[in-house]
Amino acid sequence: MVVDTRCEDDSLPNIKWVLDLAKAAVLRHGVRGLVIDPYNELDHQRPPNQTETEYVSQMLTLIKRFAQHHGCHVWFVAHPRQLHNWVGDPPNLYDISGSAHFINKCDNGIVIHRNRDPEAGPVDQVKVCVRKVRNKVAGTIGEAILLYNR
Repeated sequence: MVVDTRCEDDSLPNIKWVLDLAKAAVLRHGVRGLVIDPYNELDHQRPPNQTETEYVSQMLTLIKRFAQHHGCHVWFVAHPRQLHNWVGDPPNLYDISGSAHFINKCDNGIVIHRNRDPEAGPVDQVKVCVRKVRNKVAGTIGEAILLYNR
């Protein structure tokens, strides 16, 4: 199910708005999967006395509780911060902009990387790297390469 996530007044959506919309989709339509993409497009209404790390921790806890309460998988897409010394290898989960809580609190952490620099390696492949698996029944850490011709 695809949901138009534009707010009615053209403001940026915040996590509460997204989860309220997702709750309605779960209850009305039986939706069991939610993709929040990308993190940096959300309006982060962080109180002035709260650090970014504290905010991210609280937000991820809210998302995990939503997923557990509603029996809904949540895929949260967060992009890496600007990597000044990037050498072509895929980033790791600690490279996500914002907080180490993205790796500490996730159940599964996956990096999807496409090389865009021909000098750093092939540009016709995407590397899918499973970097974290909390519950071993869900899978194992590893990598797969997908080839494409466009």
